[in-house]
Amino acid sequence: MTLDPLDSLLESSAPDTLEADATDLRAMVSSAAQQARPVRHRRIGLAAGLLSLTLVGGAGVAAASSTWLWGEGMEPHRSYTYASPTWGECELRLGNFVAENPFRQFELDRVIDDWFATADVAAEAEPFVAEYLDVLRDARANDPEPSTDPRLPDLDYWTAVDQAVSEALLADLAVHGFGQGSVTSSASQVHCEGEQWG
Repeated sequence: MTLDPLDSLLESSAPDTLEADATDLRAMVSSAAQQARPVRHRRIGLAAGLLSLTLVGGAGVAAASSTWLWGEGMEPHRSYTYASPTWGECELRLGNFVAENPFRQFELDRVIDDWFATADVAAEAEPFVAEYLDVLRDARANDPEPSTDPRLPDLDYWTAVDQAVSEALLADLAVHGFGQGSVTSSASQVHCEGEQWG
C-alpha cells in the first residue's frame, strides 16, 4: 500500500491525545446536565398571573374556558382531578404532545399514556404544587398594584397544578429518553364545577 504524503503530514502534525477516564466523562456529563436543567422558579415566574401560560420549558400552552367543551386532543385518559380553593372539583387534561423527532411520536404517546395509567399522579405532582404557589405569591408581593381579583386563589392553584403535573410528567419522559427539547409542544385545559373565568 502506498502512503499518501498528505496523510503522512497530517498524522505527524496531530497533537498527542490522552484516553479519557470513563468516570471523569460521567461526572462531566452529569455536571453539564445539572447546569442545563432550567430553574423551576424562572419558568413559573414568566407565567405568574396569566390565564394563558407557557408550560415547562416552553413546551405548551394551557387554556381555560367557561364552556365544558374539551379542545381537540384533550384526552380523558390523560387527566388529573384536584380540588380548587373555591371552584370545587377540577379536571386538568393534557394533550397534543408533539415529539421533536416525528419518528418517535408513537413512542412518546405510549410513554405518556403509560404514565397516566400507572403513575400515582397526585403523589408525583403534589410536592411541586406548594413550591409553585409560593413563587406566584412571592412575585405578586412585589407588585406595586396588587390584584384584588377574587378568582386569584383558584387561578393560582390551577397554574400551580398545571405546572406541577407537567413537571412530573416531563421528569418521567426524561427517564425514557425524551429530554429537554424532545417535546416541541403540548397543551392543557381545565374545567371546574364552579369555575368563574369571566
